Amino acid sequence: MPERHLTVADLINSLAAHDPRTPVRLALSPEWPFEHYVGAITATPHIPPTTPDSTTAAAHDEQRGAVWIGDGGQIGHLPPEAWVELHRDPDDDLTGVA
Repeated sequence: MPERHLTVADLINSLAAHDPRTPVRLALSPEWPFEHYVGAITATPHIPPTTPDSTTAAAHDEQRGAVWIGDGGQIGHLPPEAWVELHRDPDDDLTGVA
């Protein structure tokens, strides 16, 4: 299962694998899949995001704030191929399955 708490470095590395001229979209609402523009990006350097373990002092001390990516508005329906890839389990190996 992919890491749920991406860092800025993780995001940059993921995006670096693609043509820099390619548009970026957000895929929201898995049951009613729509694509959205990326909106404003901001940060709260001293306010960490909510996490299941944020109640412990150690988890709070390790947090360095968060970067927030806003929703820039709905475009239309997410292409079915994108939905399938976003929900594919990377641990499933379907090669050789008849």
